Amino acid sequence: TISEMILIDEDGKEEIRKMIMFSQKGEDDQTSTLMRFLSPKSVKGVTLLNINDGQKIYLYMPAYKKPRRIAGSSKQEEFMGTGLSYEDMSMDYKDKDYEKKLLEETDNEYVVEVLPTEEDISYEKIILHIDKEKFYAKKVEFYETINELTKTLTINKIEVDDNGKVTPMEIEFTDIENNKKTKIVIKEIEYNIELSSNFFSIRTLKKPKL
Repeated sequence: TISEMILIDEDGKEEIRKMIMFSQKGEDDQTSTLMRFLSPKSVKGVTLLNINDGQKIYLYMPAYKKPRRIAGSSKQEEFMGTGLSYEDMSMDYKDKDYEKKLLEETDNEYVVEVLPTEEDISYEKIILHIDKEKFYAKKVEFYETINELTKTLTINKIEVDDNGKVTPMEIEFTDIENNKKTKIVIKEIEYNIELSSNFFSIRTLKKPKL
């Protein structure tokens, strides 16, 4: 995909970053992604590699020429001024073996409570608002403590293909504590691209052209 990432600070000032992202689901249903900023110049070439739903995360900054492994508590660090932590960008709370409870059912949605069990997850509670008709999480609420809502993610726009597959086209992430927003708007998307078996690797991370 080719996307725009729009960073909005507490004063409403916007910074627009253009990025390209490749994503592939493996045989074990885990997703690997590689994301690179294309502009502006201040972040051009910065690349994030996420292997198997965040089992391994690497950050490559061209100025340093050496990838950095993001592990342990470092996953809670903010990624490149976005308001998103590395953990936020790699979490897949839908399929994990977390404790889940249906809190509410309305005509349009299910409200599901998710209680992460892994020690390195920095949220005590996550609330999913799942669209009943198309079955996707249209809003996610992140709580650092059981009663403290710190971040929200909303999917503002989707595309649905002939098979009913939902693709988010506009995502908005709000950091409530710091009053910052990050919007990701998909501009172009291609499916079924042929990628080599070792595309999601450190070698690819360091390539100047993908």
